Amino acid sequence: MSARPNQRNIKWVEGLRGLTSVLVIVTHLSRALDFPLFWPADEKDVSPRLLQLPYLRIPWQGRIGVPIFAFLTGFVCAYKPVKLAYIQGNIPASLKSVARSAFRRPPRLVLPAMIATCISFVLSCFGAYKASNHCDSFWVRFDSPTPAPFWDNVGRLITMLITTWTSTENVYDRHQWAMRPLLIGAFQVYIVLVATIGMRFKYRMLVHVLVITYWLVNVNALTETFGAMLALGTLLAELSQHRPTQNFLTSHQRVFAFIVAPLILLIGGFVGSYPAEHEDWAPWSLRLHRFLTDPIGDQSRGSIIVPKGSDVQRRTSAFFIMCTAISIFLSPFLQKLLSHRLLIWLGHHSFAVYLVHGTILRTVGIWIVYGISGEPWVEAGKNEDGSAQEQVWLAPRGRPHKMLAVLVFTALTYTAAWAWMKWVDTACARATMWLENKVFEDEDADGGKDGQAEKGYVHANANGPVPRPHDGERTLPPP
Repeated sequence: MSARPNQRNIKWVEGLRGLTSVLVIVTHLSRALDFPLFWPADEKDVSPRLLQLPYLRIPWQGRIGVPIFAFLTGFVCAYKPVKLAYIQGNIPASLKSVARSAFRRPPRLVLPAMIATCISFVLSCFGAYKASNHCDSFWVRFDSPTPAPFWDNVGRLITMLITTWTSTENVYDRHQWAMRPLLIGAFQVYIVLVATIGMRFKYRMLVHVLVITYWLVNVNALTETFGAMLALGTLLAELSQHRPTQNFLTSHQRVFAFIVAPLILLIGGFVGSYPAEHEDWAPWSLRLHRFLTDPIGDQSRGSIIVPKGSDVQRRTSAFFIMCTAISIFLSPFLQKLLSHRLLIWLGHHSFAVYLVHGTILRTVGIWIVYGISGEPWVEAGKNEDGSAQEQVWLAPRGRPHKMLAVLVFTALTYTAAWAWMKWVDTACARATMWLENKVFEDEDADGGKDGQAEKGYVHANANGPVPRPHDGERTLPPP
C-alpha cells in the first residue's frame, strides 16, 4: 500500500502555527485581565469556573505557545534538507539548503524584532505606557517599559536591541524573550542534520531519540521547552517522509487515528492542565501534583514526566505538547482540521502577531480598561513611622470595558499583523534575499566564476578567458 498523503502535504504545520498564535493571544489576555484563570479556582474551597476545569483551562493558562513554536522550528528546519538528502538522494543539495537556511535565519528573526522594539520605544517616548505602569495588573506593569528621560530612553533602546539576543532581556517587548533560544535552537537542528547526514535511517532515529532524552533528563531551565521540542520536530520531520513508516501507519490507520491518537491526546491534556499556582485548591490538581512530583510520598524523587529539581509547570506543558505533536502525526483527521484555510492564513501571520500583539495590548487594550491618562495616580510615600505605604493601583472600569478591550485588541492585532506582513516583513525578506544573493554563489550563473576567482580558485588568463574543461573532465579541487 502506498504512503499516506501527509507524506507530501504538510499544510497542517502552518495551521498549527496559526492556532498557536491565537493561543498566545488568549493567554496574554487572561494574564492581563483575568489572572485567576491560571488557578484551579478563584479561591480555596470555592467551586471552579468552567474555564478553570481540566482541558478547558489549557488555552488560557499559557505555557504552550512557545514550546509549539519550538517544535515547529525543528520540523520546518529539518523537512527540506531531509527530503533532499534521503528522498531525492541529493546530499550536496541538502547541505547547501542547510547552509542557506542557517544564513537566512538570523536576519529573518533579528530585523523584524528590532523594528518591533523600535516601535515600542517610540510609544514609550510619548508616554503611551503610562496607564500600563499604573494599572492593578502586576503582569502588565512588569511587561511595560517604565518612563525615562529621552536620552536615557535612547540608551536603553540600544541596550535592549543587543540584550534581546544575549540575555533575552527586552523591556520594550518582553515577549521577545523566546527569540534567542529559538534562534539557537534552529542551529541545534542544523548541527544535528549535518552530523547525521549519510547515516542509516535507524541510526539517525537513535540520534534524535538520544537528543530528546538528553534534554528531558536535563533539569536546567527551559531544556524541555526548547531542546526537547526541537529534537522532536526533527524526528517527526524524518518519519513523515519515511515510506515504510507511512505505509505502516496507513495499514493501521483506523487504530492510530481513532484510538491511539485520541488516547494520547487525552492523557497529555490532563497532565497539561496542571495549574500555574495553588494546585492545592482543587482535588484533581492536588492529586496530579502528588502523582507528578512526589509519587512515593517521601519527597525523595520526582516522576518520569517531572524529574526532581525540574520546573513542574513547564514539564507538564512540554509533555502535553509532545503528546499533541505525536497525535497530529498519527491522525490524518487532525492534520486535515489543521489544514483549514483560516488556520493557514493565521499561520502565515503568526510571527507578525507575536511581534505586535504585546504592544497593542499594553497600549490600546489597557487604555480601554483603565483609561488613557493613567490617572488619578498618587505614588506611595512613607508613613509617619517611616514604613512604606501600600501602593494603590488603578482599578479596571468594569467587565463591559474588558469585553470591549478584547474585541478592539483582537481586531487591531490582526489588522496590524496583516499590514506588517504586507510591508514590514516583505521588506525584511527582500533585504535578507539581497544579502543572501550577495554572499552565496550561484554556480549556474556567470557570477559563480567571479566568486571562484575572488577566492583564488580560478586564475585569470592574460590572453583571454579561463579555458573551459572538456566534456567529462572535472576541475581539480582547490589546494
